[in-house]
Amino acid sequence: MTVEPLVTPSAEHLDVDARRLASHPQNGTRAFPDGEVYVQLPALDDADEVVVIHSGQPTPNRGLAYLYGALSALADRDHAVSVLFTYVPYGRQDEAFYEGTLNYARSICRLLSRHYDVERIYAVDPHFGHREWVSEVPLSVLRAFPHLRQQIEMDDYVVVGPDLGAVERFGVPGFEKERAGAADVTLSGDLPVDGRNVLVFDDLIATGTTMVRAFHRLKTQGAKTVQAAAVHGVLPDGVQRVRDAYDALHLTNTIERDAATVGIEPVLRPVFAGDDGPATSDRQ
Repeated sequence: MTVEPLVTPSAEHLDVDARRLASHPQNGTRAFPDGEVYVQLPALDDADEVVVIHSGQPTPNRGLAYLYGALSALADRDHAVSVLFTYVPYGRQDEAFYEGTLNYARSICRLLSRHYDVERIYAVDPHFGHREWVSEVPLSVLRAFPHLRQQIEMDDYVVVGPDLGAVERFGVPGFEKERAGAADVTLSGDLPVDGRNVLVFDDLIATGTTMVRAFHRLKTQGAKTVQAAAVHGVLPDGVQRVRDAYDALHLTNTIERDAATVGIEPVLRPVFAGDDGPATSDRQ
């Protein structure tokens, strides 16, 4: 079976051999002056399956316009279609936190599978991977941490998370956290880090507040060196805040960021070969 990867504009920074959406034949761009996107598929006639690769940042709303447009155009073809999210747009809105709010992550996954007939949704370490509703959609999780860890040169180090979310998602110890606001976070608890080199791992960096708090608490508890690692650099200001605080930051390029130091492409490529590979699971 011939599998053809197709990248949307937000994923064109990735080092993968993939087709791109075509440009408008008159103006050579993929957008109109009024801000609307222009979507035209490249030649895909020889493909049995098309894997659409998309990053939900740094332009989540515009990115979805390209993604939905590409999927609508593919619906008129005979290809089997999958979507590979390096970062899932609206992935942090994974629950109806307040009355009347939308579980946006679930809505997007449902829309892809039920309306656009997407056969499989691949996602690199989605923030919602532990949610019960994930079993309702055809999701396969691509785990980035094993690959990320292989790229880190540290001697005799211990891996921790910044908070208990890391315990739930990745099975590593973390601090208890109380949050009064995006920039008002209190951490508590003790971790066995005295005299050790420490790697603080989390799935994403948003404001960076929790990661920075974790750094200072670990140093107070006797950590020798403290480096950070994250899969998704969601907010550039938060990424910079973590870089400034830690001894080093290891960040993948699931989102196009200048601070990215680790290419995620080896985690993605098995999907194009039609093989989920060892870093894939149906659920987080």
